[in-house]
Amino acid sequence: MKIIKNKEFLRSIAQQINLLNTVSGGVSETYVDIEKYNRGAVIKVWAAGVNPDAFKVVLHSNQLTIFSLFHSPENQEMAVPLFNKVFMLPPQVDISRIEALHQNGELQVKLPYHESTFKPQEIEIKQL
Repeated sequence: MKIIKNKEFLRSIAQQINLLNTVSGGVSETYVDIEKYNRGAVIKVWAAGVNPDAFKVVLHSNQLTIFSLFHSPENQEMAVPLFNKVFMLPPQVDISRIEALHQNGELQVKLPYHESTFKPQEIEIKQL
């Protein structure tokens, strides 16, 4: 049995195998939980081994997408998605106040409700 002595080659091939494993079905095990409160909701995402910088949160209209990308250490332009989750936001969510933070290995996306949701509003009755 021949031993490969070129360490750079071994590092390179190990990265390629790791990347191919991800492309070929290897996934990051993610846990998603949604906690609802009176004034809003919180989406909690925990993904084992995912760098906090790899998380992305994108809002388009009422669609919130949370995903993570694995970038090849040798070529930052080459990326593979580790997970992707799409949430349709209800109309009571105030999209201008959505916040995302990463703490203790967990991504939290806070979805506050509009203040008008909590205040009763009297509707004027018109005479015809």
